[in-house]
Amino acid sequence: MTVIDIRAEIANQIKQIPDSEQTLLRILKYVRNMAKKTHPVQSSHLAGEAQRLWVRLQEISSLPAFWDGEKAIPIENSTIKNMQKVLCAGKSDDFHGWILFPDDNGTLLLQSSDGHSSISIGNNTFSFVYEKGGKVTAGEDLRFSSKSILKVLRASKMS
Repeated sequence: MTVIDIRAEIANQIKQIPDSEQTLLRILKYVRNMAKKTHPVQSSHLAGEAQRLWVRLQEISSLPAFWDGEKAIPIENSTIKNMQKVLCAGKSDDFHGWILFPDDNGTLLLQSSDGHSSISIGNNTFSFVYEKGGKVTAGEDLRFSSKSILKVLRASKMS
């Protein structure tokens, strides 16, 4: 989201709120939330599948609370930064066939298009499961690292 977009959205929000002390508090809360959504990492060096997922990540990063119509919380800023690290550390081919989804608990879910593999990425941890050759491999609450996630992405694809 650009500065111009943020200003336009703030102006839109201001028009919808009655003029009062509550207005100032709501605007301040809104601006703070918008500030949390800015991501200084640049994607200009990404290409192909990594760039596709980067764009999807940016879409997901702006989901508001209750985005699912239920009790979903926004995706955590730390989780978004973790996914950015993975995208920057990997190669385009690493992400071929993977789809990125928001999860209602504030984490991200990477799922293979064939449905045989998934990786859940959180603030400090990740979990995964994949099936290959009739064998299921899984890991839960593992310490987050880009290298570990890339290792799982690559292992789940090997024939």
